[in-house]
Amino acid sequence: MRELDRILTTQRPFGPPDTETVVNAGVHDADRLFDRSNLIYARAMGPARPTYIVGRKGAGKTAFLLSSTLRGGPPSEVLRTATVYHEMAAVLRRYRNGRGPLFVEQAAEIWLALFEQVAVYHAGRHASAGDSPNDLQVLWDYLGPPGAGPEDATGMAERFLSELQRRIADPGVVGLREVLEGQAHGGNTIGRVRQAMANVLRGRGEPLVIVMDNLEDLHEQLGELHHVLAGMFAAVGRVIADHQDCRPYGLQICLPSELFDQIHEISAAPEKDFRLSYLTIYWTAKELLRLAGTRLQLFLQMHHPDRVDALRRAADRFDEPDPAVALLRAALPETVRNGLGRPEDPLAYVLRHTQLLPRHLIEILNSVFTARVRDSLPWAVSPAAVLIGTRAAERLIVKGVFAAHRASFPFASDALNRLSDALPICFPANELRKMFNRKGIRKLTGVDFDDFLSMLFTLGVVGVRFDQTARYNKAHFQYTFDSVLTAEEDVDHLCFHPLFTRFLHERSLPGLRKGRALATYPHGCDPADEDYRVSLGYAEALQRS
Repeated sequence: MRELDRILTTQRPFGPPDTETVVNAGVHDADRLFDRSNLIYARAMGPARPTYIVGRKGAGKTAFLLSSTLRGGPPSEVLRTATVYHEMAAVLRRYRNGRGPLFVEQAAEIWLALFEQVAVYHAGRHASAGDSPNDLQVLWDYLGPPGAGPEDATGMAERFLSELQRRIADPGVVGLREVLEGQAHGGNTIGRVRQAMANVLRGRGEPLVIVMDNLEDLHEQLGELHHVLAGMFAAVGRVIADHQDCRPYGLQICLPSELFDQIHEISAAPEKDFRLSYLTIYWTAKELLRLAGTRLQLFLQMHHPDRVDALRRAADRFDEPDPAVALLRAALPETVRNGLGRPEDPLAYVLRHTQLLPRHLIEILNSVFTARVRDSLPWAVSPAAVLIGTRAAERLIVKGVFAAHRASFPFASDALNRLSDALPICFPANELRKMFNRKGIRKLTGVDFDDFLSMLFTLGVVGVRFDQTARYNKAHFQYTFDSVLTAEEDVDHLCFHPLFTRFLHERSLPGLRKGRALATYPHGCDPADEDYRVSLGYAEALQRS
């Protein structure tokens, strides 16, 4: 467990906000940092394992995707996505320049051949007692001696794609089929090697899953990777259709939900390429708190073990069934006074400032628990630290939201700046149209009002009010739905998300406070509420599928 103190540090008690840092650190106990008891994880790891894992930036796609590498599950080979995309782009470019452009189905053939090479690598390098000796020998001859062959699956992919480039440049090699099938190592044809791989992998108890993670900056490269991605989607669709029970191998690939519409446009045949084999990640407040409480417990055990017992005794006074969540509550103050001057439960305050994403909660709690505030300690956080830490983190989170959607809405930040201090936190929907026209947002963005409102829903900037209490305006936000959120201009009220309150109301906040404005409470942020995935139908759909 001492290895974990490289991850849960005094600067970041809850760890880095991204999974890649944890995985790349090679920490033996890293699995303890992730939540495996939630409903979506059960679907991701179930018998009908989805091929695509889809989620917003910060949803933990990598954690779901790499679960089998962190905990005993089906064997997997994890490809370095950036490397594979880059090398595949070079192959397609070389082919186009030397032999003419490829159709999507032809690019898919190259992807299928690449996946087969990875499966060959796995079958040969992870031999088991039940494997056919003859087939294993074919694979070993093809791969070469362990010290001389590829070091990992990505190295195998690089070797294959490099050889393709050489064969594409060879005028004696005619046609794509000969480019792909003409390679040979160890005296065996590609066809014989492919058959040996299939025999070995079909005979093993657990199926092989080839994994490709998402790229954080995929939105910046989407245009350049159009042909690479179109070919990959077509290849994946064929694997979904032809490889029943992931035999001889299956695929699991991360995609950002922020780009899902554009990805469908890249796909030549979305209904064939995706085949409904994808899972969208949704988190509940209860799951996020369990994740955070577990990490706090591990952090205190490593860095402040003398404080753990006293904090556990303090946690016993909370009516909280999860000991880790009770520990988190005990470390926080009983109440805070929010920016509108109203008393509030600190966990409610923190959760309201997330869009129900692990990355958001981890960033906020890291900032809260390390805030340079007098008399605030990791086991006794002060109210001032909650406010100051949350405010510091929300600036980064807002920038991250804009960055994640930059490909679709490059003008989002500038357009929202036009609304600064122009509207209250909650307002009639038709008031937004008036401000849209008055502030010249159409001229700035080039989009009409309906598209602008759709952008605000997509980014989670505004939601639709559905209830009101003495303290809050409760609102639905699109990130808890798998469909488009809409509003009736003459009926509905819109509410700004708490993340954007400071961004949009820095100067008007004193006036809002004086007018006793209500804060926004996004639906799904209350741990005591019914699981919104159940109430909206997601959980039932997952259990039936």
